Formats: sequence, C-alpha cells, structure tokens
Amino acid sequence: MIKLPFAEYREAEIREYEGHPLINALPPINSPQATAKMLARLPNVDDAEKVLPAHIRRHAMMRILDQFLYPTKSHLQLEQMISGMIRRGYLSRNIAAPDYHRNLDDVAHTDFSAIFRNAGNEALVSSVIGCSGTGKTTAVEAILRSYPQAIFHPDYQHCQLVWLKVECPHDGSVKSLCTHFFRAVDDALGTDYQALYVKSRSSAESMLGDVARVSALHSVGVLVIDEIQHLEKSRSGGADKMLNFFVTLTNVIKVPVLFIGTPKALELFQPTMRSARRAAQFGSLDWGRFARTENTGSDEEWERFFKRLWKLQWFEHATPLTHEMMDLFWEYTQGIAHIAVALFYLSQVRAVVAGREAIDRVLVTKVYQEELAMVHPMIAALRSGREETILQYADLDVPREALRVQSALQEAPHIPVVRGIRTDAEDSMRDRLITILVQMGIGEDIAPVVAEQALEEKPADDLFSLVAHIKNLNEKNETTAKQAQPKRDKRTLLDPVYVDDDLRLIRQEDPEKSYQSLKSRGTVIDLLAYI
Repeated sequence: MIKLPFAEYREAEIREYEGHPLINALPPINSPQATAKMLARLPNVDDAEKVLPAHIRRHAMMRILDQFLYPTKSHLQLEQMISGMIRRGYLSRNIAAPDYHRNLDDVAHTDFSAIFRNAGNEALVSSVIGCSGTGKTTAVEAILRSYPQAIFHPDYQHCQLVWLKVECPHDGSVKSLCTHFFRAVDDALGTDYQALYVKSRSSAESMLGDVARVSALHSVGVLVIDEIQHLEKSRSGGADKMLNFFVTLTNVIKVPVLFIGTPKALELFQPTMRSARRAAQFGSLDWGRFARTENTGSDEEWERFFKRLWKLQWFEHATPLTHEMMDLFWEYTQGIAHIAVALFYLSQVRAVVAGREAIDRVLVTKVYQEELAMVHPMIAALRSGREETILQYADLDVPREALRVQSALQEAPHIPVVRGIRTDAEDSMRDRLITILVQMGIGEDIAPVVAEQALEEKPADDLFSLVAHIKNLNEKNETTAKQAQPKRDKRTLLDPVYVDDDLRLIRQEDPEKSYQSLKSRGTVIDLLAYI
C-alpha cells in the first residue's frame, strides 16, 4: 500500500474556494513569476566534467536531452489553464458537503452507456494541440508534477487523486485505454482496480462506466489524455464513443479532461467536441513551434530559448554564440524545440569525440545531414511555407483553419526573468564585448573570460566603459609586471690579468690560425708520433 501525504489545508484565495477541502489542500495558486521559476530546468555543467575523456563527457551531455526546459509564454498559459481546470472542477464536488455521499451513490448507479451516446457540450473539456517535438507533453508533465498526485484526507477518509495522465493506445482501442486508466490509478494509489475491472469478457461500455465511477470515487482533479490522435485508428465508431464519454465525464461527474495531441486530432473532433473547444472557459491552447518573422522582436522567445541552450557547453573554452549560428539552427530546425535540442547535443558530442572542442557551421551542417536525415522532408516542408506541402505531414503544424485569435486568458504577461538566468540584454552586451575584445587582439579563448569578469565588476557600465575598464586593467597589469621584474646588479668591469702562454692571448693573435699557434707552442700534441 502506498503511503499518501496527508492533506494540509490552506486559506482559500477567493470566496468560492472557502470550505472546499479538495481545493484548499492544493498548493497555492502560482503567479507568472513563480511558474517561470518552478518550470525552469537548467542542467548543471560542472567545470570538472569539461576535462573528462570524450567517451565519459558525452554521458554528462545527455542532461541536455532530459533536464533542459526553458519556460515560454505558452508554458505560463498552460499552467494557468490547468490550475483553473482543477479548481473549478472541484467546486461541485465538495467532500465536506452533506450531500456528497448521496451524489457519489447516484454516480455509482448511473447508466453511463445510455448517457454518453448523446453527450452534450461542457466547458471543462480542453486541449493542447501542436506539432510533434514542440514539448507539449513535457510541459504538461512539468506542470502536473508541481501538484501532489494523490492526497489523503483523514478527517473525511478520502483519497483524492489530483491528476491522472493516460496515454491513448496506438490502436485507438477503448478497452486498452480503460486498462491504461486503471493501471495509472493503481500506480498512484496502490489499489488493484485493473484486476477488478479488466476482464476478457468486459465490454467497452461497461469498462467506461467503471472508469467514471472510479474517477468520482477518488475525486480526479483533471484527466489528461495524451496522444489523442491515435483514436483515428479506432474501429467501428470507437473514436466517437470515447470522445462522447469524456464529455460525459465533465457533464455528470465534473471531471475536467485535457487532450494532448497533434493536428491529426482536430479531424477527430465532431461538431460536439468542436463546440466544447469553443465554449471551454479555460480556452484550448494551440501549442505551436517558435515563430520567427521579419518583424523586430517577433523571434524574442526563440532567441531566449536558444541563448539559454547554447550555454550548456562541456568545452574547456565555450564557443561564443553568433547571429549566424542562431540563423543556421533556425534553418535546420524551423523553431521545433525538440529538434533544436537534439541538433545541439549531437553537434557537441561530435565536436568532443573529434577533439575539436568547438561548434562551427561546418560541424552543425554535417551533423544535420548525417544524423537528422529522417526529418529533412518535414523541415523542408516547414521551410517552404506552402500549406499544401505542410499538410502532407499532418503531425507538423497546426493547419491554418485551426488557428484562431487567442482569448484574453491566453495573452499571458511578459515572461519574468528567473534569477540565475542571464537576461537577453546581458547576453547581447557580453557577445558584443567579446567581439570587440577579439578585434583588439585578445585571443578567442580568453575573450569570453575577460568579458565575464568585466561584466561582474562593472554590471551597470555601458559597452565603451567596459572596454575602457578592460584596457585600464591591462595597462595596470603591464605596469605591475614591469615593476615586478628583478633589477640587474651594476657591476664594475675589471682589467683582465694574463699569464705566460695564456690561451686567450694566443687566440687573440690570429683567430684564423689558432690551431697552428697552439701546435707550435706544444699545447696541441701530435698523436701520430706516439703510434
């Protein structure tokens, strides 16, 4: 049996949440600043690891793939949406209310097979739709982890399941999805629902009814269904049946349902589901790739993301980031975060293994051509900008007709700067300063270190003041070095004193005939006379 954390109730933030144990046991509602700080995941780059052998260092580099997350506006929007869905969904499910157990008993005797055939619209259904590799699932999982998955309320003898994430089976089978649901509940609570409800003779409709009852029994806060586009493969109306069931969950039990999927999922939404998307009080989020246009500042999020990624270098001397390199990565990734991270990681590994300790245009191009060949057609489609070409790869981008004006809720405030992460202005100042230092003759390997030191010592100075500060330090160092040189002793030269047959005098007589002079004086002996 899994030991669940006991509920600790907090003061309600607003009047509607007062007296709701399921809501008051949740963590506080996050501000945008708190959300950005909570979601930011920056791998540690240890200086000691930068000198490790290449075959060991590449293992440390793998942190880039699974420990890097830089929050964007979409992350803040998503966190607000999930936070609202969980809390608003609990408003009509108050375990402290006198009629709670009566309502629970009504759910236990509800004939769901008759209800979900004619499901209506409900505002608690929402979705996150975006092309593959843009980080939808990673973002949702990071936000869900900020909540305890399960909480035990001893005063009410109630096990609350705050969130549950289930992946839609590849075959789109209703029974497989129900099995995944029961398994996820068992993993979270230590129960044995899979053995209880999953039988070979169980029908899909009966299992869906059991899913609804378990969801009500444990007060599921939000049910997340990932890879919803797999329902496309469901046979004999299974997709409609399952989608109607999820709407029924929100109608009858008030369990919010969040779908995650690629643009293929949009084809599955019948008019009922499309109406639910439009009516959703929390909005439905179109999770696109990074955007980049000719407008000034429009690629701000891409630059923020890539500058943070570029800092994760396991080289003894980091390669400075240039606009040309940023443009090259955009050309090869088209703003898809997953591909950008993979290309950066593979390029760095290739550089370390080859002993180059630097990332340049030739290396990145070679890695892209050799190791990411499978995505070339998709990247080319995005690069072309032609809708008919993009639609050939349904998982790539949200179709134009699916794009809509975001609601006021989705217009999140400017992303706050998380402490410990350098701002764009600081990065720009550092890059420009490094360029000037290199032009001044300072080595490319030393310039970044000098620039960092100057920025730390004079954080409020402008570019010219920083250059003057560095030159002043250089002049002081040269003066100090000269002063530190040992002074030569002044010695009085004495006149030489010679002796008879002094070799120095013989040498001075005629340097070209030194041998003959030495031989005539008997200084050089002819050995042939003794043989």
